[in-house]
Amino acid sequence: MSAIEPKKRRSDVGSLRPKKQLSCQRCRLRKVRCSYEVPCANCIKDRVECVQPVDMRSRRPKASQVMKLEGRVSSLVRFINTLKNCNSVEEKNKLVADLNLEMLLKDDDDEDGVTATVPASQQQATGGAATPYVNEDDGGASHSSAIYGPTSVYDDAIMHNNAGTLKKQKDDNVDTILKMSQDRDILRCLHLFFTWQYPDHNMFIFREAFLIDFFTPKSNSLYCSKILVLSICALGARMSDDKRIYGRSKEFYQQLKSLLLSSMSKPSITSLQSFMLLAFYDICNGHNSSGWMLSGSAIRMGFDLGFQLNPELWFVKSKGDVGDVAIRSRVYWGCYMADHFISLLLGRPSILKMSDASIPETRDLPDLSWIDDYTYSGYLKQKGKYQATSVTSYISDPLNQIINLINISDNMLNDIFTKSDDTTSSNDDTDLNLNSRWEKLFQYNRQIVQWKKNLPKDLQWDRDSLRKTGENPTYSGIRYYYYVLLLCLNRPFIGIENDNDAVKKLIDNDDELSPLLVCLEAIDDLYESINRFQNEHGYRVCSIFIVYSSILSISILLLTNSRIQLVSEQRDRLHFFMGVLHGCSKTWKLAERSYNLVKEKIQQVSIKEDAGARDANTSAVEVPTPLSSVGSVTDTQNQQLLFDDNIDFLGGPPVLMTADLFNEDWEALFPDYVFNSKN
Repeated sequence: MSAIEPKKRRSDVGSLRPKKQLSCQRCRLRKVRCSYEVPCANCIKDRVECVQPVDMRSRRPKASQVMKLEGRVSSLVRFINTLKNCNSVEEKNKLVADLNLEMLLKDDDDEDGVTATVPASQQQATGGAATPYVNEDDGGASHSSAIYGPTSVYDDAIMHNNAGTLKKQKDDNVDTILKMSQDRDILRCLHLFFTWQYPDHNMFIFREAFLIDFFTPKSNSLYCSKILVLSICALGARMSDDKRIYGRSKEFYQQLKSLLLSSMSKPSITSLQSFMLLAFYDICNGHNSSGWMLSGSAIRMGFDLGFQLNPELWFVKSKGDVGDVAIRSRVYWGCYMADHFISLLLGRPSILKMSDASIPETRDLPDLSWIDDYTYSGYLKQKGKYQATSVTSYISDPLNQIINLINISDNMLNDIFTKSDDTTSSNDDTDLNLNSRWEKLFQYNRQIVQWKKNLPKDLQWDRDSLRKTGENPTYSGIRYYYYVLLLCLNRPFIGIENDNDAVKKLIDNDDELSPLLVCLEAIDDLYESINRFQNEHGYRVCSIFIVYSSILSISILLLTNSRIQLVSEQRDRLHFFMGVLHGCSKTWKLAERSYNLVKEKIQQVSIKEDAGARDANTSAVEVPTPLSSVGSVTDTQNQQLLFDDNIDFLGGPPVLMTADLFNEDWEALFPDYVFNSKN
C-alpha cells in the first residue's frame, strides 16, 4: 500500500459489503425463514399481506436532536399536567386557547431529524411508500373516536387525528372491501344472513348503512369494515347448503377473531358490532362463557364511543347529521335488546340500563330499492310469491316495542327473582315469601299479556296469523322474543305446589295467567309458527330464536309430564320440538348437542324404569328422530328418576345453559324447581 494512499474508513469498508435484508413482519413473528422478496414466498402461500419492516439500524440521531426532543417532551408533559389540574371546563378551554401550538409543535430539524424520510432502497422494498413508525406499546391507537364525559381529565376539543398516518390504512381498507364485494362466496353469505337472521337479535346492525358502505366504500366509511363483513359471513355461511361455503364459516370466524382482538385499542362502530356478532356465534355453538365476555366487550367499546349519548346533548360540538343519529340510535337500542336477550337466556345480570341512555328511540330510514337480494321480500320475488305491501320497513317499530317489553321483564326479574319479602334473618317465612312471589307473577303476566294486546295493529298476532305468516322471519323476531321471555320467566314456577288459600283463589279467578297454562299456550303458539316455517323453508335456515324456543318447550313439557300425563297432544308436541332440534343441528351446534343430551337422558330414565320388568315389547328403547320413547315417563316416580337432585335458586331466572353446558348433569340444562320447595 502506498504511503500517500488514503486510509479507508470503516464506514467506506462497510458500504462495500452487501446489505443484510430483514425478514418481513409475519415471518419474524412466526420465526420462519423469509425469502426476502416483496411479497415473500410464505405470505404468497398463505395469501396474506406481506409487510416489510422499516430498517432503522443505520440511523443514529445526533446528540443535539436528542436534547431537542427531550425538551419538547418535557414541554408537552408540563402542559398535560397543567391541563389535568384545571378545575373546570372553562379553565381548560382558556388554557388551550392561550397555548401557542405552532411553537409547541414546531420541528427545527425536519430535514435531518428522526422523522426524516426513509432511504430510497427501503421505499422500494415497501412499494415506494414509507411506512411510519408505530410505537408497539400504543398499538397505533387513535383516540379521536373516544368520548370523554365532563368529569374526565381529557377534553374532546384537543384530540386530533393524524390524517397522514391513517391515510394509507384507510386506502387499504377501501381496496379490501372492494375485493370482498366481488367475492361470490361473501355475497352469498351476506344474502343468507340478512334474509334469515335479520332483524331477529341482530338489530344493532343497520342493514342499509352497511350495504351502502360495502358496495361503495369510502375512506371515511363508518358502517362497514373487513372485520364486520367477516363477522356476518361467519354466521351466514352456517346456513349454506353448499359444503364449501359452509366450511368457510370456521375460517371466517378464526380470521375475524384474530383481527378483532388485535384492534381493541381502536374502537369503532363496526368493531362493536363484530364483537356482538362474535358473541352470538359462540353462544349459538354452546360456548356461553366466551360469548358472555365478548358481548361485554362490545358494550364496553360502545361506552367508549359514547353510543348511549344523544349527540345533540354533548358538551362538545356534534359532527353527525340526522342519518348518523338514527344509525347510532339503532346500534345502541339493538345492543340493548341483544344484551337483555343474552342475560335472560344465561340467567345473568344485564349491563345496559334505560337510565344510562339519552339517545332517542330508533326510527327507520327510507328503504333502498336495490337491496332486494338481501331481504326476505327479495327472496319471495325470486320465488314468484311476492305480494306488494304498504309496510316500508319492519325493524324500528318492533324494536321499540321489545324495549317496552324488556322494561316490564326487568321489573319482574327484580321483584320476583331478586328481592325478598323476608326482612328478618329467620327462615320461617319461606311460604309467605313464595306466596308473595306467586301473586307478583300473576300481576306481571297480566302486564305482559296486556303489552301484547296494546301492540300496533300491524304488529299484533294470534294463533291463526301464526299459521299464515309464521314462515316470514321479518315478522317473527318480536314474536319469538315474547315467547322466549314468557317461558323463561314462568318456567321456574312449574311443578311448585301451593296450598295457600289466597293463591288458590288467584288461580281460580285468573287461571289463564297461571304459569302452567301460560307456558302451554305459548308452546301451542310456537308449534304453529315453527311448523309453518319448516313446511315452507325447512330447518336449515332456522334462526337461533327457534332453537331456544324448542329447548324451552321441551324442558317445560318434561317438567309437566307427571302432572298432566303425556296425553297424545303433548306427546306430539314433544316429538315435534325434538325433531326441530335435530333438523337445526347442522346449522347450530347448540341444537345438536341439546338434542343428544335430551335423548340420552330420556334413554337412561327409560332403561331404569324397565330394569325391574322386561318383556319383548319394552326391552329396547328406541329414540329416533323425532323422539318416540317419552311416553314411558308418566308418573311421579319417574319424575324422581329424572330430577333426583334439585338446583338451588341463584338470584335470577333459571340458567338455560351453563358455561359447562354439555356435562353429565341433566339439571344443568333443565332445572325443575327454582325454589327448594318442601313437596
